[in-house]
Amino acid sequence: MATLASGGRAGGVLAGEALVHRHGRHLAVDAEATAILWLGTTAAVTLGDGSVCWIGDGGDGGGGGEVARVDVHAGAILSACRHPDGTAIVTGGDDGRVCRVAHDGDVIEMAREPRWVDHLVASAASGLIVAGIGREAVVWARGAALSSHRYAVGSTVGGLALDGKGRRLAIAHYNGATLLYASNPDSGRNVLDWVGSHLACTMSADGRYLVTALQETGLHGWQLPEVRDMRMSGYAAKTRSFAWDRRGRWLATGGDARVILWPFDGRNGPMGKAPTMRAERKKAIVTRVAFHPRDDLLAVGFSDGVVELARLADDRVLSIDDEGAPITALAWNDAGTRLSWGDEDGRVGILDMEMRARDTGA
Repeated sequence: MATLASGGRAGGVLAGEALVHRHGRHLAVDAEATAILWLGTTAAVTLGDGSVCWIGDGGDGGGGGEVARVDVHAGAILSACRHPDGTAIVTGGDDGRVCRVAHDGDVIEMAREPRWVDHLVASAASGLIVAGIGREAVVWARGAALSSHRYAVGSTVGGLALDGKGRRLAIAHYNGATLLYASNPDSGRNVLDWVGSHLACTMSADGRYLVTALQETGLHGWQLPEVRDMRMSGYAAKTRSFAWDRRGRWLATGGDARVILWPFDGRNGPMGKAPTMRAERKKAIVTRVAFHPRDDLLAVGFSDGVVELARLADDRVLSIDDEGAPITALAWNDAGTRLSWGDEDGRVGILDMEMRARDTGA
């Protein structure tokens, strides 16, 4: 069983603290940011008023660029993911609609359901899109305009996750989780039992570990295929954000006054090991975490509106934003050249790492 304690290892680069804010761009979008998804150097910010704000790259270090807003849902956007083809995003709203939204403003309705769409995941590898709607996981096959099939579970879907190949689907729900192969409705399912409500979930890219956030504080995990239980407790608040590092060695989690990172590089993952703590702040809770896609660098958003970059090697941190409301969205682009964050009050920030590196000599 994993327990909380201090300690750590890893490497990374974080240099040149000067002039960061000069290369940060801030915009008021007038509604809570519910997700941020990148298409190259263009950010799609989904909002609590049902619209999507596209923020283009002006090529000037974040000071310019196109900003376009598209009305999509009659109500809040509750879930979003990048479309498998990489040219659009998929959104789910409390109006029960699932929509494909392109950068040019084209909106295609993929489904209209009687319940709100709380969860969305997709995989470029398999081409699958999966939505969590009520007690069902609804699946779209690669390139399909209409849903292909759906899986029902015994209670409301609390979270969805796909493995790195985009084939195996995890559905979190009351009293555990269900594993199945999303592309094949006849492949059977594996039910993982653990008492309580299981909400947000994540699966390692190799499919060896599934971790869920509990309704109470703490996490529960399973090592697969052995189905060995892992209980990770000691959090100050509920965990709603996960991030795996690029090698799958670390799982960063929110829900405490510091980022809690669990080691998954050994044969038994975090079992019997102490987590590493990074980026601690007093009187604030980590609300969002996002690993850099190429470096051992972690972006962290807090409940007091602060955004920091933390290096795993020595816990060196750099504040890149220190004002605003609780951070509700945080994401790197695939190249790791842009970081964006959004908060409850509709303030969005974008940091151009390339311009910052040129200016500081990092």
